[in-house]
Amino acid sequence: MKLIKFVFLLGLIAPALVYAQAPTLRKGTMTPGKADDTPESWHLMSYDKEGIYGTGVNKAYEALLKGKTPKKKVLVAIMDVGIALNHPDLQGKIWTNPKEIAGNGIDDDHNGYVDDIHGWNFLGNKDPKKNVMKSVKEADREYYRLSQWYKGKDTAKLTPDEKKYFNLARKESYLGVAEENLRRLPGTMKALDNIQSGMEKNGAGHFPTIADIDQYQPPAAEKAENLLMMSLNNLGRGQEWKPTDSVSKLIQSLKRSMTKSAERNYQDYLESAQGDYRALIYEGLPNREGRFYGNGFLNFASVDHGTAVAGIIAANRHNDIGATGIVDDVEIMMIRVVLPAGDEYDEDVANGIRYAVDNGADIINMSFGKSISPKKQMVDEAIQYAEKKGVLMVRGAGNVTQNTDVRPFYPTQFYLNGKEAKHVITVGATDLKGKIMGFSNYGKKSVDLFAPGFNIYTTITPVAGMYGKIHGTSMASPIVAAIAALIKSYYPKLTAVQLKAILMQTVTKVPEGNAAGKELGQISVSGGIVNAYEALKLAEKMSK
Repeated sequence: MKLIKFVFLLGLIAPALVYAQAPTLRKGTMTPGKADDTPESWHLMSYDKEGIYGTGVNKAYEALLKGKTPKKKVLVAIMDVGIALNHPDLQGKIWTNPKEIAGNGIDDDHNGYVDDIHGWNFLGNKDPKKNVMKSVKEADREYYRLSQWYKGKDTAKLTPDEKKYFNLARKESYLGVAEENLRRLPGTMKALDNIQSGMEKNGAGHFPTIADIDQYQPPAAEKAENLLMMSLNNLGRGQEWKPTDSVSKLIQSLKRSMTKSAERNYQDYLESAQGDYRALIYEGLPNREGRFYGNGFLNFASVDHGTAVAGIIAANRHNDIGATGIVDDVEIMMIRVVLPAGDEYDEDVANGIRYAVDNGADIINMSFGKSISPKKQMVDEAIQYAEKKGVLMVRGAGNVTQNTDVRPFYPTQFYLNGKEAKHVITVGATDLKGKIMGFSNYGKKSVDLFAPGFNIYTTITPVAGMYGKIHGTSMASPIVAAIAALIKSYYPKLTAVQLKAILMQTVTKVPEGNAAGKELGQISVSGGIVNAYEALKLAEKMSK
């Protein structure tokens, strides 16, 4: 097993094989921050007071909001994996449907959802004990679907757009990469044969041994062979082959391992892509269409991500324990559309947006995303619905270090017709020094502004320890959503479009040369970091 795992990694450095690898930072998700001396609530601080590029929330409370009373309790819908409803720092902050009676199995408010007490789970059966807990990347689902659809058809007749989409799915999917590895395997085997014959011609005077590896130099033009030589060397050392052992045996061992690994990985990804992960959702339903499916269960064991997002927005500010939220007068509605493993489905995202809008959400936070959106029109229509109803939407830019002007990260604020949704804010992540985080996506046209996204201290599940430092654009997004909610709570007449304009116009600009080679003005629309203090000042002027 050790040998196979080692060889799997070898494929990452050799162009002859392009092994799929699990991403270290998936889309808009969280990754726990390392223990360090980062101030627990640095994201609430400000540069002029503490020398930290936070959001100025503390300054806003001290200088602008002291003595003032919020005029509205703002409802923020969090579309995520679920939430720890019993977290002590979130008590009194979880939305409860006032027209629904818990546990009676009746749709009391006639909204189509039975016992939706604190929100809704679109990834479950009508039986709350049956829920979808995993899936695969959307690219894998799409590549497999399209591969079956095009089987036996003349792919040369595909339109340019069809070819582009199919190639994107293949490139982004683990299945497509594993398939490419199998296709390239004969070339890799030939390259290893060339290494063996080259060493035998090298004049060693004997059959080459592992001791001869360091002395042999493949032709300079053969990059693949040079990399495979490194692999042989590392493999020999890692498996403790003796210097006198035959290189031929080592090469044969490597061949067997690479072949076995490539075949196994392809089969594993193929089986995963073939899975019907949503089958249990539709048990007892007439079809797979419509909006009314799922259940009201939200409190799973693996809900750290959703709980972390909720804590950033709403953790109790006055109980002197744990994390400090941004908004006092706020309630959290949880809508489960995201899986702990695997990409979300477009239909759940679309239906989740509509649920939030129809049940009174003022703001929707979306800390998730993916590289392919097969039912984008459905999601677009839901976003347009939210736009018509005046609901602000905030989303994480994603954690895959890409320019989303070139490679979109879905759901995006741009509709299929190219028009931009004016009520959607896309947020990248920065650190204490105002530098973009290395994982954060960026885009001069597609990322609106930045917010702290490094080691944000917030709530997590009681099982995981109650509190933790988390980083990702998943954390930057709710910071912006929370600041929008804070403004809305004092100035409730402001529209979603006005809230976005206020946040965009009042960002903190980081001096040139301080952004690690990527000036924020060059990689975002606003060119700065969200500033609650300045935003509240402008909101006051606009509300007079």
